[in-house]
Amino acid sequence: MEVILREHIDNLGQRGEIVKVADGYARNYLLPRKLALLVTEGNKKQIERERAKFDAKEAEEKKIAEAMAARLATAEVVIVSRASR
Repeated sequence: MEVILREHIDNLGQRGEIVKVADGYARNYLLPRKLALLVTEGNKKQIERERAKFDAKEAEEKKIAEAMAARLATAEVVIVSRASR
C-alpha cells in the first residue's frame, strides 16, 4: 500500500514523501495515528498545503531563533562565587 507521510518517521521517510508500506502497518498504525494519508489527488493537494504552512512556520521560528542567538552573542555574564568556605 502506498501512503503519503504527514510526519517524519524513522527508518521510513520524511514528511511529504510517498512510501510503500505493508497493508497492516498502514491500516493499524500509520492511518489511525494520522501519521500518513492514502495516495489520492485530493490528499496530495492537502499535503502540499500543509507543507506550505509548515515551511512558513519553520521560517518564522528560524528568524526568531537567529534574533535570539544574536542577542545572546552580545550578552555578558559574570558569575560571582566565594573562593573559600
